[in-house]
Amino acid sequence: MRGKFIVLDSGEGAGKTLQLEKAAELFGDKILVTREPGGSKYAEQIRELILHSIYAQNADAKTLFALFWAARADHLDKTIKPALLEGKTVITDRFDSSTYAYQIIAQGAMELKELFWQMRDVYLGDCKPDLYIYLDVDPSIGLARKSNQGPEELNHFEARKIDFHQRQRLGCKEFMEKVPHRVIDASRSIEQVWHDFREVLEKEITS
Repeated sequence: MRGKFIVLDSGEGAGKTLQLEKAAELFGDKILVTREPGGSKYAEQIRELILHSIYAQNADAKTLFALFWAARADHLDKTIKPALLEGKTVITDRFDSSTYAYQIIAQGAMELKELFWQMRDVYLGDCKPDLYIYLDVDPSIGLARKSNQGPEELNHFEARKIDFHQRQRLGCKEFMEKVPHRVIDASRSIEQVWHDFREVLEKEITS
């Protein structure tokens, strides 16, 4: 039986990484935790181009849009689909929801909206996520958390001004209206967010 396909998305500083670590510890081999961009060997190389190339911060939305879909195609083929066929629940840290929020809305490429939904049908086909979980936090809170985490080097998305992150939040919310989703208030404590996240996962994994 095909496993469940779940996306966890958010703005910066919502605590996705920690929540996914807790999920992996609790559910073990029942789930596969992966990420975007990346998640397969080739996609991880594309991730480096997207996030860490010295030219990336000046790349326009159309360029990044294309790179994300290229990485996603390999991620699906090499990692997500095989795990789903094994009956595992796949949880990915970001997916097409982030492409919509970051490239189309935050980077202001509204002309890509129609193409996005066409690409989604062609690239995802019958492997569209069963559920999107959105950890919602105001960018002012999320970015403050990020800065308090220490001297970790920020990628060029994380380092952008707050208005970019505010648009990204609006983009995520707009996307979520079009797909099966749950919203979790991530402005609360780690324990409170984990309680809600675990509850959703337990329902999905056992159903």
